[in-house]
Amino acid sequence: SVLGGEPIRFEHLSKLTYINAVLRESLRVTPSIGQFAVTPHKDEIIGGGKYLIKKDTIVIVLAADIGKDPTVWGEDADTFKPDRMLDGKFEALPPKAWLPFGNGARACIGRPFAWQEALIAIATIFQKFDFKPSDESYTLQLKQTLTLKPKDFKFHAIPRKGAPSFSVAAASSQSTNGPTPGKEVVDGESKGIPLYVFYGSNTGSCEGFAQNIASEAASKGYRATIGTLNSIVGNIPKDGPVIIVTASFEGEPADNAGHFVEVLVNSTDTKDLQDVSFAVFGAGNHDWVHTYQRIPRLIDDTLEKKGAKRLLARGEGDAGGDRFTESFEEWEDQLWQALSKEYSVEAKEGSSGPTVEVKLVGAPTDRAATLRQPDSRLGLVVENRLLTAADAPAKRHIEFELPEGMSYQAGDYLAILPSNPPEYVRRVLARFKISPEQEIVLNVAGPTTLPTGKPVSISEVLSGFVEIGQVATKRNVSTLLEHAKDPATRADLEALVSAYSVKDGQPTTSSMLDLLEKYGDIELPLGVFIASLPAMRLRQYSISSSPLWNPSHVTLTVGVVAQGQFLGVASNYLANLRKGDRVQMSVRPSAKGFHPPSQPEVPMVLFAAGSGLAPFRGFIQERAMQKQAGREVGKCVLFFGCRKPWEDYLYSEGELGEWSKLGVVDVRPAFSRAAEESEGQKYVQERVWHDREVVREYFHQGAKFYTCGGNHVATGIRDACVRIIAEGKEGMDEERLEEIWKKIQSE
Repeated sequence: SVLGGEPIRFEHLSKLTYINAVLRESLRVTPSIGQFAVTPHKDEIIGGGKYLIKKDTIVIVLAADIGKDPTVWGEDADTFKPDRMLDGKFEALPPKAWLPFGNGARACIGRPFAWQEALIAIATIFQKFDFKPSDESYTLQLKQTLTLKPKDFKFHAIPRKGAPSFSVAAASSQSTNGPTPGKEVVDGESKGIPLYVFYGSNTGSCEGFAQNIASEAASKGYRATIGTLNSIVGNIPKDGPVIIVTASFEGEPADNAGHFVEVLVNSTDTKDLQDVSFAVFGAGNHDWVHTYQRIPRLIDDTLEKKGAKRLLARGEGDAGGDRFTESFEEWEDQLWQALSKEYSVEAKEGSSGPTVEVKLVGAPTDRAATLRQPDSRLGLVVENRLLTAADAPAKRHIEFELPEGMSYQAGDYLAILPSNPPEYVRRVLARFKISPEQEIVLNVAGPTTLPTGKPVSISEVLSGFVEIGQVATKRNVSTLLEHAKDPATRADLEALVSAYSVKDGQPTTSSMLDLLEKYGDIELPLGVFIASLPAMRLRQYSISSSPLWNPSHVTLTVGVVAQGQFLGVASNYLANLRKGDRVQMSVRPSAKGFHPPSQPEVPMVLFAAGSGLAPFRGFIQERAMQKQAGREVGKCVLFFGCRKPWEDYLYSEGELGEWSKLGVVDVRPAFSRAAEESEGQKYVQERVWHDREVVREYFHQGAKFYTCGGNHVATGIRDACVRIIAEGKEGMDEERLEEIWKKIQSE
């Protein structure tokens, strides 16, 4: 299904997902090395406090046993199951759980090359042959030289009927002058300097930024190509600037950038990058202080260190701040200036940026909703209920039946592709005086997520393909200014544009639509409006259930955002779902292995506020199911912050109450507006300090600590816990306390 009848090419490699999984699983079960040695730089206690390893002690690690650890791989660790390496499960493994090539600086230096060879060999062989063992009774025997190999393992290769035959000449005739994998060219023109835009993106933000650059390239005099970072592994273009837009997810690369990062960092061939010119923009969330921008910084530094030429200082965007899009647009402006200086390319005359050509097609007709992805990835709404009092900020419990074949673990994310609130769509249609049933045809000069070249309902485009409620950026306001005629309107918009340059943060909370409604004299074409909006992106929510409860169902615990005219796109979309609705979804693993301990007897300390309770409901549910099945489970304490016990104490009269009676969890709430009901403590961190003897007891019992909440909550909890650990440990410096905290907790 990947190669078809073609010779294997570089772009096929990233699509050979099952062969990749087979290789990983084969090396887990039987690694090619027998053992390796490690030496601690200081005294370490391992094994849950059982073993002291002195500094500089040589420790021999048996590679085969790493891949058979049941606490990581489950009770079926001895079973060959490639599926355990698919759908993000491999990326979610704990650090050092898979080390078939050795460890650290002395790990196999040829791993990327060997891996590519193996993929090519297996794919090509199975494309042409079927196999059967020469000896049906053969049992595996190993022989060892430098590496482990099967002894006397022979089989018959039977040519497949109709298998393609590729001559050496045909294979060698493939062009090697620049990569082609997974890329989309802006248009059919061959004019202009090539511009390569590659992204690493899980939620769609970086992909959207990359598309902005690629879409604008034609107007700047470049011929753009866009693709994922994994599509250029080992083959970075040299005949034009390479622009990289990538994210850091809890210190790890996006799923479609992981292979690129691995090969880039581990490669020792610096000559291959000497003619590469590049620029990097990174996205991240500053709530993860220790890993913020780790991957963009790593890519940027490594490229320069290995000989590539940096065209522009690395840009940074904080997805948790209020200037995320603004930061990108400022960096993009600097990028075009740097490229113009480097390549002496001038923008095409009369072009002020990307736009979308919109044609009205015939008379309005009834609209039939179209779906963007296959039905197999559509989940089904089973239940949607309100958890809070009617006058409190709404939080909802939503249960889905997963698409067939989709699985998850407690602590994973559910990625939802939402639609804009119907009120947003109605307002746009009213502002541009268009019927909701009107069909249009969109034409875009560049790669895009919009449905182009065919009739489509304007309501469908506005509902599902663009972010209407996005806060207006400086570029958006400048676009409106270009189309404003009234002097008073122009004065207001000019003042707002100036405010972006002097104000720290967003000088307005208005969207483009808000401003268009406020200033009715602005004659903005519909195509310019659509082109100015970012693409609709996925939203990730922590799953609040355990597969031990129901492996084919998940639940979410969601806070609904609604402030005046502003409506949170995804939360309001979810809030309005009804039983039987279909929702586009996918499961995303937690990048840091944010799951319950693999050994259920390990105690847990959980800290959460508001809807941050979501993953811990899944953790506790898992422990409850294990206990009901007769397993011994460790103690668990939950510190939970909310407003009032009768208003937003989530699940208190349902599951949490039942699990408390079962002895699975000890819940210790903090009510910010009814502190008298929570030992006089208003906030989670205050309750933690108040109950510090409990926290200290769990710490000494080897508990795992988990926090889910905003940066303010996480910082307060960290400070309280460090104070608790420090009590009675006079002389322990801050660095050592921080090291202990990192070891016991996961944010």
